[in-house]
Amino acid sequence: MRIGIIGAGAIGSCVGGFMTQAGHEVHLLGRPAHLHAIQSQGLHIAGIWGDHRVTALHCHSDAGTMPHGELDLVLITVKSYATREAAAIAAQLAGPGTLVCSYQNGLGNADVLAEDIDPARVVAARAIYGVRVTEPGAIEVTVIAQPTALGSHRPDIAGPDTIARVEAIAAAMNDAGLPTVAVDDIAPVLWAKVTYNCALNPMSALLDVPYGRLPEIPETRGVMDQVIDEIYAVAAAMQIRLQPTSADEYRALFYERLVPPTAAHYASMREDLLHGRRTEIDALNGAIDDYGKQHGVDCPVNRMLANLVRAREAVLGAN
Repeated sequence: MRIGIIGAGAIGSCVGGFMTQAGHEVHLLGRPAHLHAIQSQGLHIAGIWGDHRVTALHCHSDAGTMPHGELDLVLITVKSYATREAAAIAAQLAGPGTLVCSYQNGLGNADVLAEDIDPARVVAARAIYGVRVTEPGAIEVTVIAQPTALGSHRPDIAGPDTIARVEAIAAAMNDAGLPTVAVDDIAPVLWAKVTYNCALNPMSALLDVPYGRLPEIPETRGVMDQVIDEIYAVAAAMQIRLQPTSADEYRALFYERLVPPTAAHYASMREDLLHGRRTEIDALNGAIDDYGKQHGVDCPVNRMLANLVRAREAVLGAN
């Protein structure tokens, strides 16, 4: 495949590196310092998936130098607040048969892509693995919880050929060393990750505590319970079929099985605030509040958490 990656930071470089190593032609668009290092000395990948040096990546700091109309797949790996800008670039790069994939955190990213790109050609991914840039040109894969899930944003209109291509892309990524599976319905998978993140990330960031501390404090546990209740109410109003099917069942899974393995983990949102960067709160608790307003479901707790994080960003002058 010929693949373009818009937003080649940690996770974009990781996907690009492994796909290049498997023989695919990959074009990275990202920050000049990181890409210059990759161009001059190759991409160094370390961590749980082994030690690699990838030297055949095509690096671009200007979208104008990337192939136009000739790509099989465009991956969007920017932060959620930059999705609209990335969508405009993807629309310029994509040809009639190009699939465009939101390989991002949060909700609403694929909807933004579908404003500029045929919704039948928009794909969404749920990735639960950690990658960090250790220095320009070098990344480390730190953890994985589950294989990445890949699915059509609108399977009702995508058609069998597109569905087959999504399955082939998932298989190619998996064969390249990026654990990946294709799913028929990506929405419940995305919402499951968002439920976990909405319950934990804002308070881990604001209170400067790891995930495991939050269930131990009655006040924060109560807030998390309400976050989950609101998300399940919004999902029901939107006819999203969540698994488990009830908030009570999810809470049991959340406290007993999901939080303990990540008890020592801090939210990446905390890192954003510590470094004065914008967070992705608008695609997490903020998105839940927005969807709630659209569907007549009040979400005061998700709204409060979103506003507190936004206030913290304002105090810090985050950008």
